[in-house]
Amino acid sequence: MQSIVEWLLVAVGALLCIGGAIGFWQAQTASPAAPLWPLPALVLFEWMLLGMISTIAAFGERRSKTFPWANVRWAVCGALFGLLIVGVFSIGPLALLAALAFLGAALLDNYRHQRGMNAYVGALTAGTVANIVLLLLLIRLANG
Repeated sequence: MQSIVEWLLVAVGALLCIGGAIGFWQAQTASPAAPLWPLPALVLFEWMLLGMISTIAAFGERRSKTFPWANVRWAVCGALFGLLIVGVFSIGPLALLAALAFLGAALLDNYRHQRGMNAYVGALTAGTVANIVLLLLLIRLANG
């Protein structure tokens, strides 16, 4: 049962990331006055990419025990929290739901494999900080 819930959370997180990015992209292209490139296009692309990476990491963890897929999953959750912080008034609510879905799946996976949390909290924090820095650099470069 726990595995089913984990995969359901992964699917919901992926749908929120990919569907949310596509939905916001279409809303932006419908408004001719709002520029799409470089921002928010890069942020939407990153959001979609984070959903895909987390889904791939969930599948990869099932297939390979040698690569640290769990660290990737936790870092992606952190990156989604960073995206939430920077885009709080636009994509924030959907990014929060996606991050919580992926975080729930990662927590269930850790519980199932009976792993400690210390290293994964570090990966979560590193993902958050790294993504905030990346997004702020993108905003700075886009504004000249």
